[in-house]
Amino acid sequence: MNLAILDLLLRGATFGVATAAAIAILARRRPGWPARLAAFAMAGVGAFILASPPSGLSIVGPAVFAFDAWCLATPGIVWLLAGTLFRDDFRPGPWHLALVGAMVIVTFAGDWGRYRLGPLGAEPELAKSMFMAGRMTALFLLAVAGGFAIAHWRTDLVETRRRARVVFVGMMCALFAALAASDFVFGPGGVAPEWLALGHVALLAFAFAALQIVARGGLDELLSVPDAALPHPRLAVIGPDTGADVALRAAPVTRRNDGAEIALARRVTAAMDTDRLWKREGLGIADLARLVGTQEYLLRRAINRRLGYRNFNDFLHDYRLGEVARRLGDPAERHLPVLTIALDCGYGSIGPFNRAFKARFGLTPSQFRELRSKDIAVSEIGRISR
Repeated sequence: MNLAILDLLLRGATFGVATAAAIAILARRRPGWPARLAAFAMAGVGAFILASPPSGLSIVGPAVFAFDAWCLATPGIVWLLAGTLFRDDFRPGPWHLALVGAMVIVTFAGDWGRYRLGPLGAEPELAKSMFMAGRMTALFLLAVAGGFAIAHWRTDLVETRRRARVVFVGMMCALFAALAASDFVFGPGGVAPEWLALGHVALLAFAFAALQIVARGGLDELLSVPDAALPHPRLAVIGPDTGADVALRAAPVTRRNDGAEIALARRVTAAMDTDRLWKREGLGIADLARLVGTQEYLLRRAINRRLGYRNFNDFLHDYRLGEVARRLGDPAERHLPVLTIALDCGYGSIGPFNRAFKARFGLTPSQFRELRSKDIAVSEIGRISR
């Protein structure tokens, strides 16, 4: 078969399958940010396949400009997707979208200008510089996306997301290599038709695999918007047999090992409360598993499924910050420096503690202490006046 015809068939098939996968992502459930970004990125594969051929303008017409812009935006969208998937504190904001938009505008103008088209058609050297700057930005964002997937892998409690991190890093490495080779190695001349056909076969296989996974619900948990974490693990007292009046936040008992999982969650909360294990500086999930006598993967499941946490650091912060807040509001400990209290509650340095405290309470520790002291003074004046 003629390579040109094969290339055209592969492009058409890839576009159709990638578009179907994007639609399937949005159709699974009411989409939040993760699903919208995943659908945009998936459709970006189809946009690339239509915008990349030199004859794209004659094949698709003016619509090729829209597909080209979509394709150029995809690395930025992948960056935002990685943030929403792998960082619980990340939500795309206006400046994130503005950065992606600026990257697209610069790269788009440079891409067409280096072929003497568009506003920069008379400045091919400037256009080439702008194009390269835009592509370097795209490579940087892909590297950051991979960093999001690698960071906090150890403390992640969601099994599906932990597995997805590994796959995502592999995809970022492949995409980074392909983009770098296309823009900085082969350049405007492009790759040989044989290698191009092989690359399009790989894209078609990727799009088809993604469609199958989405259709079977394999991404539903990963792309769903998570529930809010528990305000404090001490509210998650477990079970009627302990006499507690607050039930453990947990899925129903439907699997054979659910009883053991609930029992382990009870053991963990008891050890954290009674032995105050959270005060140990540098406590990791492996350390806690050893201290409560279980395996690490079982501990992850118990904390995630039964206590509602997605990250081990959040689990520790709730204990530590709850105690810090109590002590900052205690008049008897007013003389103690904030750092002393933070170190006594398991924090190794003031920087991470301050960031965690402000993220949780919206105030610095000093502001929180001052506010609590005023509240106590007002309540004391009220009591005396009565």
